[in-house]
Amino acid sequence: MYNEELEKAMLYFIIFEKAEFELNENDFVSLINKKIIRAINKLKLSKQEISLLSVSEQIKDEKNILEYLSELNTYTIGSTAENIYEKIKELTKKRDTFLLAKEIIKDTNETGNIDLLIEKAISKLQKIEMQTEKQENFVSLIARTTDLIEQSIKKKDDLSYYTGFFELDALTDGLHKGELTIIGARPATGKTTFALQIAERIAGYNKSVMFVSLEMSEEQIIQKILAKKARVNSRKIRNGDLTGEELDNIYIKCGEISDLPLFLYTKLKSIQQIEIEARKLKNKGKIDLLIIDYLQLVKNLGNFRSREQEVADISRTLKLLSLELEIPIIALCQLNRNASKNEPTLADIRESGSIEQDADNVIFLYQEDVEDNKVTIDLQKQRAGNTGKLKLKFNKTLSEFVNLER
Repeated sequence: MYNEELEKAMLYFIIFEKAEFELNENDFVSLINKKIIRAINKLKLSKQEISLLSVSEQIKDEKNILEYLSELNTYTIGSTAENIYEKIKELTKKRDTFLLAKEIIKDTNETGNIDLLIEKAISKLQKIEMQTEKQENFVSLIARTTDLIEQSIKKKDDLSYYTGFFELDALTDGLHKGELTIIGARPATGKTTFALQIAERIAGYNKSVMFVSLEMSEEQIIQKILAKKARVNSRKIRNGDLTGEELDNIYIKCGEISDLPLFLYTKLKSIQQIEIEARKLKNKGKIDLLIIDYLQLVKNLGNFRSREQEVADISRTLKLLSLELEIPIIALCQLNRNASKNEPTLADIRESGSIEQDADNVIFLYQEDVEDNKVTIDLQKQRAGNTGKLKLKFNKTLSEFVNLER
């Protein structure tokens, strides 16, 4: 799984023939060749010319580097740069696959959850197949970060991850991949409606949404969506007390929402089950957002001395999952009972302070006046931005939050 002549030929084409290929140290086995590709990538990052002299200047700890570079042309072995590149990447994939196989054998003997191990292995194999999974060096990470910045500039008008709540989006610029958002509230404050409205909006932009509910059925969730879409009192839908016109409108809206890439799960009870299903969807390219309603109802199959430790492990798992799957995750959360008497604070999150620590964003929903139909949306934590408050109108009969006129 290593061919030194191929490595030297590849470096020759890059340095002397100005061939453009994306390679890094993981694609080379020889230590000196690793240093050379590292130097090449550093020069690329700083927009400098790739040449024998510029590369040799980057490698100070090799005495005969000029001579070594000068002799690279003897290894082109009568092949094209593209052919050499394909062979180099094939060897990289073989090495990565071999290492993954060893890892799977080890983990198979130790795991207590074979389904989760299988989904993780599938994900890693797909990464190897697509782009060869690699440990990036710092220079490569900087280059990738600048690419992301450039992409964010190009996509500044992309609203597909915006919640649709104008003042909240002004504070957060919508949801972000790799971030865990906690939405906390006391019962009957509308947190499920709030999250479901975000899910429906983002699904409307053809983003695949996995919505996990541990306290409602699929039918109840769909009824909530239909109440808002058809402008029909949710209580009338639940009781079947509908006029012919209302029923016709509901049928029309059923057709409209049937095309939404919204995946509803109500039978998942543990964090392990949620993670397995999320990974399955990711492996199929069908998850852009995960929403869990709600966190304290999720079980953990591990052994823990207290419920606080159990919930702490769940929140940490969700944060790591958002990073690995590169999706935003929203987890709804119950607040302590005394939170209903005052404006909620981060200390009011029930059962675990670690939820607050793991979360990138924490949003509280509460009503200052129970007779008022306005709900305060309090962004109390945003790791990458400012905090702030806003108000929304809560139309409970239509299961809908509405932006207030400015």
